[in-house]
Amino acid sequence: MILLKNDFFEIEKLAHSTGLIVSTIKINSLHTIFDGHFPNNPITPGVVQLQITKEVLEDVFQQELQLKEMKNCKFLAILNPTETPIFDLEINYETIDDVAFQVSAKGTTANESKTFFKFTAKYEMNHE
Repeated sequence: MILLKNDFFEIEKLAHSTGLIVSTIKINSLHTIFDGHFPNNPITPGVVQLQITKEVLEDVFQQELQLKEMKNCKFLAILNPTETPIFDLEINYETIDDVAFQVSAKGTTANESKTFFKFTAKYEMNHE
């Protein structure tokens, strides 16, 4: 289910090849979420960064997904949308079976001088 795309963020560029998705994400720094997180010092919440990744995956696969397992997750730098309104999202994935795949994702600045987050997780296609 798309919750944030075209409101909180936009996909500016997207390239997909087998096992790799590379996208450029633009955050709406005026979104109301930053009114409370935090006034005059906006910080993109970690859970929102994970949701952006999920929605990019759903956009590519045209399938609703469910996060089934988080193997590791690190938030390494603050993603402030006024300082860094655009970041690169790289997702490596490997199919496990017909409905599941393993994902390794990271969000970085364009020149990879700063990594905001990285995680490894398992997603399944939602067949409800």
